[in-house]
Amino acid sequence: MLQNLQVEGKEINQDYSYEWVVGNDDLINMEKGISIAEFSEQIQNRDQEMEFRILRRLTETQYHNENLYDFHPDILKLNRYGNILPFKHSIVKLKCDEEENQKESYINADYINLINGKEKMMIATQGPVTQTIGHFWRMISQENVQSIVMLCNLKENGKVQCEQYWPRNIGESLLVGNITINFVSQEDLGNNIIKRTLQIQEQNGEEKLIIHLQWCGWPDQGVPNHNDFNTIKELINQILDKVLNDQKVVFHCSAGVGRTGTLISLVNLMIILTTYKSYIGTDNAKIFENPEQFRISIFGVVRRLREQRWGMVHTSEQYQYVYKFIDQAIKYMFQQQQ
Repeated sequence: MLQNLQVEGKEINQDYSYEWVVGNDDLINMEKGISIAEFSEQIQNRDQEMEFRILRRLTETQYHNENLYDFHPDILKLNRYGNILPFKHSIVKLKCDEEENQKESYINADYINLINGKEKMMIATQGPVTQTIGHFWRMISQENVQSIVMLCNLKENGKVQCEQYWPRNIGESLLVGNITINFVSQEDLGNNIIKRTLQIQEQNGEEKLIIHLQWCGWPDQGVPNHNDFNTIKELINQILDKVLNDQKVVFHCSAGVGRTGTLISLVNLMIILTTYKSYIGTDNAKIFENPEQFRISIFGVVRRLREQRWGMVHTSEQYQYVYKFIDQAIKYMFQQQQ
């Protein structure tokens, strides 16, 4: 059970930065992670800002830049931000009649693997622009996605973050290409979380229900409020319920790297903690008996995530937030004395 977890080590598909890590003792120690029994104490000794700078140097190299999807004039307007592009090896390719038609087969989205070895269970993408609403829904249909997690508002500080890609009102429909999107219902879950049920009808008559979770409380480039721990925990529990039962989830904010990368990091880290918890049951003392067995590496998780989509967990503040949240989660789950 614990063997399936990848606390540290090489990303499954492609990992440029791992070669730098294994050649450097300091980086090996950073990647090795921290025993959850000593997490709160150990993180006091870690310079998280410096760790993030090192992560950027390791994952924003010439090799990574050369692996970004090639510039093509046809796809220029399909990117929300010209400097945030998908990697060639993990890009989601849309099926279309002519595979060479870049405009129709392109979407700014990358597959993301789960920490337990399940591949392509998550997709990180930008908030759709007007020209890509059709591409977005084709991806949802093609990849058999059942849940969408949206981490931005349509507008923030007077700036458009994402186009509305679902119908305006409950009971209304939106026809995008060959796909009809019906707005079935909406529920306010509290704490700025809105849950929508959408139904898509495809050309062949097939119908699917999509759960759309939007959290409006996370500022662009920033981090959630300290009081939002329970809100995020609840959001993550809903996501874990999907991905651990082999249901794909699409995540997006505006660029699809900052808030999106931070939440996906937390999902992967919570898979590790949840697995540990189910392994030890109510006997929390076990984490102290064999501390080496129960480790968690935030550095390793974020580094591998950045090998799958460029710039994931975009700011030092977001990286430090991952540490803060996991520290709280460990105390909460393993009832450690605070």
